[in-house]
Amino acid sequence: MIKDLIPRQVVCNIKNKKGKSCHGALKRYYPFARYYNEIEKDQLKKIEAEFGRHRKLVLLKCETCSTVYRPPRLDSASLI
Repeated sequence: MIKDLIPRQVVCNIKNKKGKSCHGALKRYYPFARYYNEIEKDQLKKIEAEFGRHRKLVLLKCETCSTVYRPPRLDSASLI
């Protein structure tokens, strides 16, 4: 699953079946780096379809539930 990152978000906010949040730490994730071996091939296909296959692509990934977060877009209006 690929979700949008909320500004200043540092933990995962995915809810389980009981409605409890995951709260796993979000770490930098380089899906196409040479040293990184991704186990979930379906997730790699989704990332490649959305972002392309770039070695230096940086996303965020939850350590607990492996949810991938896309970084927020920086608009010129949000920088003011």
